[in-house]
Amino acid sequence: MSNVSRPNLTADTPVSTAPAASTTATDSSRRRYKKIFEAGTSAIVSKGAVLLVNAISLPIAVRYLGPVQFGIWATITTTLSLLLVLDLGIANTLTNLMSEAYAKEDKKLGGEYAATAFWIMVLVAAGLGVIGFLAWPLIHWDSIFHVDASLRGVVSRAVGVSYVVFLCGMPAGLAAKMLGGYQELRTANLFAAVGSVASLCGVIAVVHLRGQLPWLVGISSGAMIAANGICLLWLWTHHKPWLAPWPRNMSRTASRRLMQTGSEFFFLQLSGIVVFNSDNLVIAHFIGPAQVTPYNVTWRIVGYATMLQTVMMPALWPAYSEAYVRGEMVWIRKTFWRVMKVTSGVAAAFCIVFVLFGRAIIGIWAGQAAVPAQSLVIAMCIWVLINTVMTNEACLLVATNEIRLQMWLGIIGAAVNLMATIYLVKRIGVLGVIMGTLLSYILVVIGPQTWKVMRVMRASGTTRAAEAKDVEG
Repeated sequence: MSNVSRPNLTADTPVSTAPAASTTATDSSRRRYKKIFEAGTSAIVSKGAVLLVNAISLPIAVRYLGPVQFGIWATITTTLSLLLVLDLGIANTLTNLMSEAYAKEDKKLGGEYAATAFWIMVLVAAGLGVIGFLAWPLIHWDSIFHVDASLRGVVSRAVGVSYVVFLCGMPAGLAAKMLGGYQELRTANLFAAVGSVASLCGVIAVVHLRGQLPWLVGISSGAMIAANGICLLWLWTHHKPWLAPWPRNMSRTASRRLMQTGSEFFFLQLSGIVVFNSDNLVIAHFIGPAQVTPYNVTWRIVGYATMLQTVMMPALWPAYSEAYVRGEMVWIRKTFWRVMKVTSGVAAAFCIVFVLFGRAIIGIWAGQAAVPAQSLVIAMCIWVLINTVMTNEACLLVATNEIRLQMWLGIIGAAVNLMATIYLVKRIGVLGVIMGTLLSYILVVIGPQTWKVMRVMRASGTTRAAEAKDVEG
């Protein structure tokens, strides 16, 4: 980690709420597990709300829009996720840096990171807004989405609304990162649950009023962004006012650390976006948007296999990071293997059920237009099992700032994935998309990433404590 000068606390500095420096390893372990449990419980509520929203809104949207316009909606949503990489890795870096400030009991340092990250994000969003405004008239949406020219205006407006919502969401999304660094994801999860319910209400209202696709896109996504924004305001004004983005709290040191680590996250995110979010665009372009529907619906349902992992990872990340700063490697090793066994077992059980009954479930739930081939179901389940193991490993690596190897593996893997996907989708159809992803992970990622995790796990607490002392010195 980079050298950071620790600012002196003054009499005006608020009393720290972080654990005392004399806290024993046992007490720290209990506190972390308590925070993880609280975050996981609240995440179940939040994800449960998302599941409920998807379970109700997705079949409504498919039947209301039809396979073509629903495919356009799914493609817009996932394609805009490609632009998340343009946050320069600031959001993910902020989680580690806030965890560091929490472990060091340093509110002033936390305030510097929070304020600097917020204003960098605002500048990035503003720059992207200008670029989008200038480029809009030059883009032929009917050609990109492979649709009839009569839908050009609808597609253009839908993309425009989504883009504006996306830009607003970039700074608003920092609320969860700040709370995550303090191991208080419970609050962020509750705000997200409210946003999910509001999104469902919006979808139902638009359908009832016979609104067009742009309204459906804007209200369904905007509700979540609004919830994040309200959470951010609450954080600044009531819960942790020292994190408010006053310009005086910005610092060059914070900016340098955010940009240095953020650049590695930037390329890691870029490769991840190519692997996970380009599928719908490839299908829509080479086969047609109607084929996006069965692939997207199947992908969403298979994703439920990782629900336990999804609710645990955001809480485990800052807990690993704080323990790493404190040199508590025994806790990290024990927790890592426990989580690996539980999440892999749950994913395997879900996949067995989905292979047997998945197509029937999709047919009843979303209609025959969304039913995939059995081969696609099996391939996606294999991917889920591999991804479960890789995600557990990746969580540990990013929390311990071991990002560089992941970055290079991600770049190479993304290139292999994209080339293989385009080649295979032309020859075997939709199945080629998930097969390209499997191929890239087997050839590029699994071996080197697992080797790196084993190296990190072998590090001793004494070594980590010495490293931390060198950083402060």
